[in-house]
Amino acid sequence: MRFQLEGYARSARILHPVLAFMLLLAIVFSSPLGGTPAQIRSGALTTIGDLTALSFPICAWAARGLLDNEPDAQRHIGVVALGRSRAMLCGLIAAAGFTAGLALVASAYPLAAAVLYGVRPSVLLPAVGLILLSALAATALGALTSRAILPSPGWSILVLLGVYVADLLLGLGPLRILTVPMIEWMGAAGRGASAFTSGLPWFALRTLAWTALATALYVRLRRTRV
Repeated sequence: MRFQLEGYARSARILHPVLAFMLLLAIVFSSPLGGTPAQIRSGALTTIGDLTALSFPICAWAARGLLDNEPDAQRHIGVVALGRSRAMLCGLIAAAGFTAGLALVASAYPLAAAVLYGVRPSVLLPAVGLILLSALAATALGALTSRAILPSPGWSILVLLGVYVADLLLGLGPLRILTVPMIEWMGAAGRGASAFTSGLPWFALRTLAWTALATALYVRLRRTRV
């Protein structure tokens, strides 16, 4: 895990998701939070919900980049030295840790505003949990589009973005049960703290189920290709 994180941090690949995050934050926070304390609390929660969904493809891209940064020969050596399962687990943990850190840094401003203006811990902690769950699901998608599964960089990006767009579109219809509920948690965050906290267990369950299925598919496909 340290090898993968250090190698990624020293490479130019890390600049891609970081610059994308900076652009996203510049757009989202071009109008700072303002108004009464109640409006700021509501706006901070809405911003957290929106950022968690908007940053999903960037987190997936970051996870894909970290896993792809390891040369193919080194990946084979890792499988021989550690075993197939441990090598895959190390890569997934490293990618999940990096994407979770990115997502938390991106949400630092609305989280700080929420704390400053008195958002209750019973609301704030679920919001942080949602950020981490979204990062886990994004990591699974990034792994599924990594070079070990899709050797072509062009197809990899198309599949990543295609899955993200399909998730958003399906989230608007009767098949939303099959999706990471990004549309739903954005709507709940916009309606207020009570709607957000009451819906979080269902959001979390669906996100974890989607992550587990995507991770299982990644493990299965990688076993046949490495």
